[in-house]
Amino acid sequence: MDTVFLLIDICIPRIILLLIPKKGLILKKIIKFFKLLKRRIDILNAEAELKFILENK
Repeated sequence: MDTVFLLIDICIPRIILLLIPKKGLILKKIIKFFKLLKRRIDILNAEAELKFILENK
């Protein structure tokens, strides 16, 4: 699962950089979206892990 996040963090923004001018507002919004998406997925994973630990205690 961490490999997927690595791809989101590294590959997708680089591809976008090649397609859109670097100083574009759209690029900044897309990168911000992916960062927020990754943060939300990390929070959900942490909640699931905590729930699993507490249920199996």
